[in-house]
Amino acid sequence: MKKYLRYILEVLFFGALIGVDLGTKAIVFDLFENKSSFVVLDKIFAITLARNTGASFSILSGKLTFLTIMPMIAIIAIIALLIIRPNLPTNLRLGAIMIAGGALGNLIDRLAFGYVRDFIDYVFLDTFFGINFAIGNVADLFLLMGVIMLIVYIIFEFKDEDFYSKKKLAKLHAEEVRDELYSNDNEA
Repeated sequence: MKKYLRYILEVLFFGALIGVDLGTKAIVFDLFENKSSFVVLDKIFAITLARNTGASFSILSGKLTFLTIMPMIAIIAIIALLIIRPNLPTNLRLGAIMIAGGALGNLIDRLAFGYVRDFIDYVFLDTFFGINFAIGNVADLFLLMGVIMLIVYIIFEFKDEDFYSKKKLAKLHAEEVRDELYSNDNEA
């Protein structure tokens, strides 16, 4: 039962990510449709409406088929991994869900409109660092947070055993117990 509750919570989290992303896009594009840009905090943050036909930083602009198929494959692979490996660590699972949720939010935009609705303008990067950064959206933030979580997992928590099947884990455990018993017998 506990495993199913976790799946239900993960599905709800996944749905919430998509809902927050699509909701913010709809609200911002409705509120600011007549303005190209709106300063929220001077030299820090602005809302700038952009219709991105490419991926990050508008790379691959106009490659709708590729930009539709690749996220679909990634989302399916992530969901399959989470189902096939239910014992993956929570940080890894949440990071993967955030990546899938962000990818699906942008994919829905791409399928519905032919572009992704972007609006988060990181003005502070230009103000303080001279970096003219791309305009993004909430899905992009979810993707970024998910990738950061995966990097943290890989650097600090990764264990090969996280990706072993239950059968292989049981076999390894049996071998460890046997080796422990064998070494105890030889010491006596």
